[in-house]
Amino acid sequence: MIAQSPYGSPDAFPGGRAFDESNREDFHGRSAETHLVASMWEANRLVVLHGKAGIGKTSLLCAGVIPTLQATGAHVLPVAHIAHRPSFPVAALSEHNVFRLAVLASWYDRASPVHISEVTIGSFLRKQRRIDRFGHRLPMLAAIDGVEALLRTSGRHGEHLRAFLDELAAAMKEMPDLRLLLVVRDDMVGEAVDLAGRLGQAPPSICSLGPLTPDAARRAVEEPLKRAGRPGAAVAGALVEDLRTVRMAGAVQRTGQVEPVLLQLVCARLWEELSGDTEIGAGRLRAEVNRVLRDFCAHSLATIAADQSMPPATLFSWFRTVFGGPGGRAGVPAARACEDVPQAVVEAVQDAHLIRARIRDGERYFELQHPRLIEPVEELRENAVPIRRPGPSARLRQARQALSDGDPELARRHAEAATRACGAGDLRALADATTFLGDIAYERGDAERAIAHYRDAAAIFEAVPDSAAVGWLLTGIGRILLASDPGKAVRQLQAAAGRLPHELSIQTALGQALWRSGRTRAARAVFEDVLGRDSTNREALTAKRALSSIA
Repeated sequence: MIAQSPYGSPDAFPGGRAFDESNREDFHGRSAETHLVASMWEANRLVVLHGKAGIGKTSLLCAGVIPTLQATGAHVLPVAHIAHRPSFPVAALSEHNVFRLAVLASWYDRASPVHISEVTIGSFLRKQRRIDRFGHRLPMLAAIDGVEALLRTSGRHGEHLRAFLDELAAAMKEMPDLRLLLVVRDDMVGEAVDLAGRLGQAPPSICSLGPLTPDAARRAVEEPLKRAGRPGAAVAGALVEDLRTVRMAGAVQRTGQVEPVLLQLVCARLWEELSGDTEIGAGRLRAEVNRVLRDFCAHSLATIAADQSMPPATLFSWFRTVFGGPGGRAGVPAARACEDVPQAVVEAVQDAHLIRARIRDGERYFELQHPRLIEPVEELRENAVPIRRPGPSARLRQARQALSDGDPELARRHAEAATRACGAGDLRALADATTFLGDIAYERGDAERAIAHYRDAAAIFEAVPDSAAVGWLLTGIGRILLASDPGKAVRQLQAAAGRLPHELSIQTALGQALWRSGRTRAARAVFEDVLGRDSTNREALTAKRALSSIA
């Protein structure tokens, strides 16, 4: 067996995660796609970029398109993701729209979530406008990734979705300089086109991202090796040929495309061998690639089984039965795939890049991510598989994604796992994960548990130390207590105001608590003070009018 690097995968090959701007110099093989998407984005009001899970849509944007545009002086906002959430107690906000908060916090991560929650999409974007040296307004290029989360939103956030889309449509109408790029999976591109109509931009320009050609795949392997000072043309070519070669039922076929996610995964795991000076024999390389892909499948399935509280043997058996035969390559109807496991499990297997969804004749089908997985899937066994969990930050990202996908229970399990993964030096990560547990409980209507988590997070932030974070957590606790115990809310909010005396949203929350506890004169004084500093403060204006009507 070829030994894997003891130092883990290098930045040149990020494996299962997306490329970002920091490793753009190692991003190769997508030059044509980069320039196509960049030119379409600059030239059109609305572009829909679609591709299957794991095809590299996020990598293309972050490591290819955006650096290319920025090099020309274009005004490009950071990529927004629907699953993004700032590390902030949402109960501390007087109002918030989950989609607006995710998008605006991505586009401008230096802004306070409190301030973001109080502005519309259009108001925010108008403040970001730029002009060139000739005084002309620059087009503003904005992208939203993970749009499928918008398209499958349940009734739980239906009102938020409608308000968010109304704001986005208004911004598109009012700002002819805005260029919007929506990134979505293949199986929801039809819904994305319908969404474009709702935004007043039908029909949108559409760009499809497919797998790598063999030549592009070779460049994607060879160029990072060259940059590392390790020639690897021969082994790069051999690896690409192996990933194109499918052996099934005694027959050998060569596909015309290479899956980026499989290429990156294999390169990351076999870094030392690919970067060595000696060639690897074809038979030995085949065995090693099969081992890496088999381990990848087994680890992914075992992790999903643990996350979904399923016996691993049940999930392994289902996966081999449904996707291990010819049907796995030809396509399995969604109803058949979900007969023996919940739909959430099928979606998780897709998120792990083991299968992909397709629309055929109006029906949704699932199939193996690539036929090159057929051999490794046939070799899968139900032996115990050690689960290599990611670190606390990655688990917290998984928790946020799960909540965005409408699965608060899975989000809770991921967040709790993130807290367990924290070491002695991970106090901030521990505090962030604990805060998010409070957010989950708050959104589920469990006030008591939300307050308990926020208190725990505040104690951790005291040790960091981060007095401002403690102040916002106390604000969250105070706002939760407004309905049940305004007297206690007053004490919490007074403590919060002591830490953040200039935050008007805390003052307005304190005014609400004073009013509800019967101290109307003190409440009126607080609201008048807030309006003296900000005459447009909506919460203070509304409260003062209500107080005046009962005076």
